[in-house]
Amino acid sequence: MKYVILWVVFLLSFTSTAIANDIRVMSFNTTCALCNKGKFDKFSKRKHWIVDTVKRANPDIISLQEVLTSHQLKWISKKLKNYSLFYGKYRVFKFSDSALLIRKDRFKVTADGGYWLGRRGGKRFSFGWSFALPRRVQWANIYDKTSGKEFTFVGGHFDNRTENKENSARFVIETFSKSERPILFAGDTNLKPLTNGYAILKTFFDDSFDISAEFSMIQNSNTGLNDGCNLEKGKVFPDCRVDHILVSSRDNWSVSNWSIDQYLYNGKFTSDHRAIYSDISLD
Repeated sequence: MKYVILWVVFLLSFTSTAIANDIRVMSFNTTCALCNKGKFDKFSKRKHWIVDTVKRANPDIISLQEVLTSHQLKWISKKLKNYSLFYGKYRVFKFSDSALLIRKDRFKVTADGGYWLGRRGGKRFSFGWSFALPRRVQWANIYDKTSGKEFTFVGGHFDNRTENKENSARFVIETFSKSERPILFAGDTNLKPLTNGYAILKTFFDDSFDISAEFSMIQNSNTGLNDGCNLEKGKVFPDCRVDHILVSSRDNWSVSNWSIDQYLYNGKFTSDHRAIYSDISLD
């Protein structure tokens, strides 16, 4: 009996440690302040909902897209004091898409930076391979004080033109596959799972949605599966997904849960995208 009790205690301890080592990763396209098109409330109201969405999920690391200016981004960051903020800082304009928030007490960021996505890309400003709005990826090399593991977190926002989407997928793989660190990517790719660009991403990454042990919808009203879609990308879930959390397939990642936040505020979604998050561990 003594050995049985000890074995049970060991199992409980192991399970607790595994859960404690999970990293909750969020990706959230917040809809830019100039992109309302009459469908959404002004950013001055929605910014409170964005912060509330983050606090409800309580993620460890976050990839934000379409927080348009550094002024707006810094307002959100001040409300989320437990996180360090990383984004590109530019002299000419205050563009801030995309950005990373990383929990201060758990992680140490050892290096960070960003790349423009485009023909002149990398460190040089670019309007894409096919002329469009400027797009970026931000990255951070992270040391996890809880598990002792190191990895690179990449957040990004791909343009929605086919040439730009597919070349962005190639750029991310070519750039970050050279590192020996495990790679974790979260962002709005504008790529549905049945597209060629998504297939390109899958040559290096696993989709956390596909390998997750559980799936959950975070709701406060009668929303359903198809409310997990980007409102402009179709209504068939999960094939409509364009926001993805991806992990390098060469490394020993596991995913215990994949969630989508469907909260309504005054009967409206915060954004045309839903916030998604995954609970991920690196074995």
